[in-house]
Amino acid sequence: MPRRNVLRSQARQMVHDVLTFMKNEAQEGLQFDLKAVQKRTAAATGISERTVRRIAVVANVPGASMHEVFRTPGKKRAGKKKVTAISSSNLGVIKRCIHNFHNTEKELPTVKLLLRKLKQEVNFQGQDSSMRRILNDLGFKWKKTEDNRKVLIEHANIRQKRIEYLQAITKYRAEGRPAVFVDASYVDTTRTTEGTAKGSKKGERVMIVHAASDAGFLPNALLMFKAGTKSDDNKNYDKWLRTQLIPNLPENAVVVVSKAPYFNKSEDAAPTSTSKRFIMESWLLEKGIPYYSTMLKPQLYKLICTYKCGFKQYKIDGILNENNHPVMRLPPYHPDLNPLEMVWAALKDYVAGKTARSVEAAKQLVHQKIIEINDEVSVLCKKTKSTEEEYSQSDVVIDTLTDEITIHVSDNESDDETDEDSGSEDEPNDDSSSDEEVTSKEAEFMEVNISPEAILS
Repeated sequence: MPRRNVLRSQARQMVHDVLTFMKNEAQEGLQFDLKAVQKRTAAATGISERTVRRIAVVANVPGASMHEVFRTPGKKRAGKKKVTAISSSNLGVIKRCIHNFHNTEKELPTVKLLLRKLKQEVNFQGQDSSMRRILNDLGFKWKKTEDNRKVLIEHANIRQKRIEYLQAITKYRAEGRPAVFVDASYVDTTRTTEGTAKGSKKGERVMIVHAASDAGFLPNALLMFKAGTKSDDNKNYDKWLRTQLIPNLPENAVVVVSKAPYFNKSEDAAPTSTSKRFIMESWLLEKGIPYYSTMLKPQLYKLICTYKCGFKQYKIDGILNENNHPVMRLPPYHPDLNPLEMVWAALKDYVAGKTARSVEAAKQLVHQKIIEINDEVSVLCKKTKSTEEEYSQSDVVIDTLTDEITIHVSDNESDDETDEDSGSEDEPNDDSSSDEEVTSKEAEFMEVNISPEAILS
């Protein structure tokens, strides 16, 4: 026997209204002319004539299915999957594709040109809407030119940080100082190739810290531990830095770190907007920054924000500098300048494919894969050098191309408005570890003393 359709409360109410309407007509006669079909339908069902007409129009569309006619308006439904879940390594490929566009095509990319190139070279599966979201995540923005074209422009402060980084690492390489890349990530014991394994405990993550250079992985520098509280994790990192990283670094090596929170912990963090007044004033006095006693907390905090980057010191920088190892930080939105990004992707896929159900099993799998890909890591680190050179060449071309066009910027738009992010999905960042901008006012402060009025104006 076929299964009966269950009517919901709204449909049951409508059946009752139609039944009542017909009973009344049977007793009292027709309320409306039989030819006034829509008016009779509205009166019988208790809905407006306008709604009846709208449903009738949709139903009369050639080829319209009953599913479309009776589709509930305004209901939230799962839409098409957006192509935004892209790994950091693939984001780096897309970013390089954009910069290579400058070198090969000798012009700034437009929406259509870039989408066509990405589909050809990296098999990009999304459409322009997905591409725009990804490009925004990479620190790009679309700008309109004087001839009403839209061209892709990278945020100025992102370019500035990349240029400064490339100049510094090129200088160190020329001096014969090896670059050692240091990064942290994790593998999830509940993750499989199909998703989260059923019946597994949530939150079992194995934290991984490692270092690599042109010679491959740094010997004895692998750290793995079960993720715990922030304070416990920091103790593991501190011990690793002093007992595993520093003793095994090559002489005069330069340490390049990612934006993982531990590597960017401030030694003396500046007060926040919620700090007590006396803490704000103490910080300003200690740094020799003038302020008025009549200033309110938002005004004090504005002074702090203006100057704090000039005083920012990172905890690991002091430790490594004592051992003659200068520290560099990867520019934001540049996962392709970090060879360890590819390592993390390989480790996660490997562990997920083996379905590790415990922390110890995940550690063993990570260790196996680390040994297996040591030679590949050496190649990746050497490939990073060529990527650095490509960016340096591209930046020269970008300067030339942007000089040839006029880009409109609205009055309420800033060139420097962007959230910084390294493009890595491995480690969450926090406010204390954000790599903040040094504004023109901060640069000026380093040369002359500025009055509070100048900052607040």
